[in-house]
Amino acid sequence: MSSTGTSGRRVGSETRAEILRVALDLFTSRGFDGTSIRDIAEALGVTKSSLYYHFAGKEAIIRALLDDRRSDVEELLAWIDEQPPGTDLLHRAAMRWVGSTSPDRIRGMRFAHANRPVMRKLADDGGDLRAWFDDVVRRVLPEDAPVADVLRARMAFDTVSAALFAAQTTAATEAEVVEAALAATAALTRSTD
Repeated sequence: MSSTGTSGRRVGSETRAEILRVALDLFTSRGFDGTSIRDIAEALGVTKSSLYYHFAGKEAIIRALLDDRRSDVEELLAWIDEQPPGTDLLHRAAMRWVGSTSPDRIRGMRFAHANRPVMRKLADDGGDLRAWFDDVVRRVLPEDAPVADVLRARMAFDTVSAALFAAQTTAATEAEVVEAALAATAALTRSTD
C-alpha cells in the first residue's frame, strides 16, 4: 500500500493512484471481465463502498487511466508547439515520447494487449489513444508528407507497444523493452533528406 498520513489514512491522490495500479494489474492478469469490483477492493484491503467513493465502477477506472494517457499526449503536443520547426522535429518528439515511457504506461499497454474488446469499445467512445496521435503526427510532419512518411511517424510513436508484443515470450525487462523501442524509434525517424 502507499504511504499514509499521521492519522494512518492515505491521501486521496495516493489512494486513487493505488486503486488504478492494482486494478490495472488485476485487469491485465485476470481480464477486465474476469475482475470484479470486489476483487479490486479485496486486493486493496478496502471495502467496496470505499472503492465506489473514488470510482463509479470498473469502466470509470479504465476511463481514468485513459484520461492520464490523454494528459501525457497533451503535454507532448504542448512541448511540440514550443519547439523550433525543423526536419528533425519528428525525431525529437518521438524520442521524447518513447524515452518518457514509465512503468505505469507499460502496465497500460499490457492491459490494452490483454483486453482488446474493452479497448475497441473505449475507442468507439472517444478513448482511442492511437487516434490521439493523429494530432501529434500532423504537427511534426509537413502537411503534404507522403503516406509512407505518415505511417513511419505513427509507427515511431508506437514502438514500445510493438516491443512489448515482441517480448511476450522472452525474459526481457521493462528497461530492455524501452531500449529496443528507442532504437526502433531512432531508425524510423532518421531523416531521409
